[in-house]
Amino acid sequence: MSIENELKIVKRLANVDENRIEVNETGWTSRVYIIDGGRIVFKFPRNVEFQEECKQEIATLKLIKEQHFSLSVPVLNWVAEDNSYFGFYGVEGKPLGIVIDGLNEHQKIEIGTQLGDFLKQLHSIKNYGDIKEQTLEEQAEEYQNWYRRDRDLLKDFFSEPELKKIDDFFTCEMPKCMIETGDLVFCHGDLDYNNTLINDENRVGVIDFGDARLYDRSQDFRGMDDHVLREAMIKAYGGGEIISKEAAEATSKMIDVLNMLYCIEQKDSVGINNFQNRVKSKIL
Repeated sequence: MSIENELKIVKRLANVDENRIEVNETGWTSRVYIIDGGRIVFKFPRNVEFQEECKQEIATLKLIKEQHFSLSVPVLNWVAEDNSYFGFYGVEGKPLGIVIDGLNEHQKIEIGTQLGDFLKQLHSIKNYGDIKEQTLEEQAEEYQNWYRRDRDLLKDFFSEPELKKIDDFFTCEMPKCMIETGDLVFCHGDLDYNNTLINDENRVGVIDFGDARLYDRSQDFRGMDDHVLREAMIKAYGGGEIISKEAAEATSKMIDVLNMLYCIEQKDSVGINNFQNRVKSKIL
């Protein structure tokens, strides 16, 4: 579907003028239309393959609509019969990645506690129906394959000794950490600084449930690099004995490398520099 046709649908359903709509084309799987800074959001999958992914996200949004979370989550309101698009009332706030450096320890603990309480409730959901699952071992194998496929793109950004260290991480260090720790639970799947929003009252909202499925519990802790915030999450959740910190840290490192590869493909110089620095500090 063309952008023009998608815009017509968004304007009609949301009853807004085009000047209130922001088009975001950076997503891997969908084109996103954002109204009034996130008050309303529409997602259009880029092809038929990604419509199946949208079908799962729609099912997830229907599921969380039945819950009563203490923090804000999207509220599904529009769904095309063929899953070619869907729309929801979004969550307003700034991405955690933008505000994290300006937060004091008390604020980080407050945010981490909200997230930990949210995950404890999210992971307890049992009526998830026929939803996909992925073990830590399957996840490790998938990430290794992605890395091997595009590894040569990194040659312009790292020396051969540095690439050797990254290779060793993916082939040796990472598999040792990605060991199944228990039963799989219903997870957000991609909880990170971009998908966690903070409003002016330091209240938390969580967005983008497109990767929600059954994972190891550590999945939803991998995207939080800040030690104070993550420790507050784990404490509110119930303690480190039920979370594999090693798996969370390993998957975080993998995601940084894979995000850098994606930014190289997109010729995103700002993203390349950001993830290059993260890879150097966390793996090299």
